Amino acid sequence: MDQRLRPSDPVPLGFEVDTAALDVPDIEFSHVEIADDAGPYGAKCVGEPALVPTAPAILNAIHNAIGVRIYDLPATPEKILRALDAAAALSLKSA
Repeated sequence: MDQRLRPSDPVPLGFEVDTAALDVPDIEFSHVEIADDAGPYGAKCVGEPALVPTAPAILNAIHNAIGVRIYDLPATPEKILRALDAAAALSLKSA
């Protein structure tokens, strides 16, 4: 990554995604049958439950990588740099 938090390799051919995440908790799903006027035939969307842990996982990964927390989305490079600057200023005050 460069100083602006952009990937240094624009074509990361060697980048691998972990497909065997054994430490991911099971997500329990309950079906609630109540018609919704907004959906077709009273249906509701069921695609969101798989996305529930995604944002917190990304924010925790940022914290684990750089030691500062981002509390709101989207986690932009600008927010990350501001959080790093704030953490550095705080550590200088306490020193």
